[in-house]
Amino acid sequence: MPEAFFLFRIRNLTSFAVAAIVALGGLGGTVAAQESSERLVPGWDFVVAPYLLLPSIDGTTTIGRLGGDVSVDPGGIFSTLQFGAMFHAEARHESGFGAMFDTAFMFLGEGAQGGRGIVDADVDIFQGIFELYGTYRVDLEDTKLDAYGGARIWDINTDIDVRAGELAGSFESGDSWVDPVVGLRVQQRIAPHWRLQVQGDIGGFGIGGSSEFTWNVMGGIAYDRWESVSIFLLYRALSVDFDSGTRGTSSFFEYDTVTQGPILGVGFRF
Repeated sequence: MPEAFFLFRIRNLTSFAVAAIVALGGLGGTVAAQESSERLVPGWDFVVAPYLLLPSIDGTTTIGRLGGDVSVDPGGIFSTLQFGAMFHAEARHESGFGAMFDTAFMFLGEGAQGGRGIVDADVDIFQGIFELYGTYRVDLEDTKLDAYGGARIWDINTDIDVRAGELAGSFESGDSWVDPVVGLRVQQRIAPHWRLQVQGDIGGFGIGGSSEFTWNVMGGIAYDRWESVSIFLLYRALSVDFDSGTRGTSSFFEYDTVTQGPILGVGFRF
């Protein structure tokens, strides 16, 4: 069968890529500017933050010899999302050392149709991004610098059901991989209850089966009106370029996308 290309217009929220997306690089410091007056564990501060990501995704995906452009519109997310969860947590010791964890995963069904008149298809996608980092903070009064490094774990599975034409049938593929990541987060106090945040990281580098390259940038504002609660609004862009198997055979899987969109969340400090 010759290699076939088609355009997916995914009406739901697809891949984190996830993040594809997802996150998804850690939202931790976003909600951790104010210190809680009472600590759960002496010497430690903790943050937990559920959040909502509304991304658009553009790029290329290939399953075997079937592949093409991916264009994701977040408008139909609530009609096709079958389950999902987005959550961040961070712990930091008074020495400056700490850790942060972030996860964003979802399963979306019946979300795609083929374009260009080539193929009529439905697409189900599971995507998950799990991030775990060690951190170190330098506190400069109104400015906080957080260096971090660790792993971004991707788990993506795509099931394409082609309903008509010479390609009619079901095609399923996906992969899981781990990207080493290093990054920096900067927070700047601009008013008694307001902070700006900018964050970026890079990783992958083809090390040990990881992606060829992944990058993440994020920026926005946080409102620290209450002692133990913050509200934050950010914008994130997350890119990954991954492939596995042998191109031109049924073993080949490619996922080369950029996921971007706003993030809205609430952080709780204790």
